[in-house]
Amino acid sequence: MVRKILITEDETNNISNQHSEIDRKLMTFLLRRVEKKERQIGYGDEYAFTVIEISFSDLPGYGFNTFSSRKDMERNMINMLYENDVIGDEVYDFKNELDTNRQKIVKTIRAFLNFILPKK
Repeated sequence: MVRKILITEDETNNISNQHSEIDRKLMTFLLRRVEKKERQIGYGDEYAFTVIEISFSDLPGYGFNTFSSRKDMERNMINMLYENDVIGDEVYDFKNELDTNRQKIVKTIRAFLNFILPKK
């Protein structure tokens, strides 16, 4: 289902200011490859709930679902990006959390997760 949303110029400026701290190349890389599937699990109408499975088209074997915590999703995505040479050693090193490049990558991953996962 495709939705078209009309926004004003002020809203566009606010959105671009909020996302000025993310890596646009990485965000585009993730958005082009993401595959999202929703499944109804349970029995009957009153016990059914929705599980969202997220996988990546060019990266087989990597994915997660909504049973995982967001921290686990972040760690899995950092591992996935490191193992496929999208990010370097300086970002993957968990000792160097004050590095601005690492912070930018983590903010990008969090923005991506906020974009694809439903609001609670």
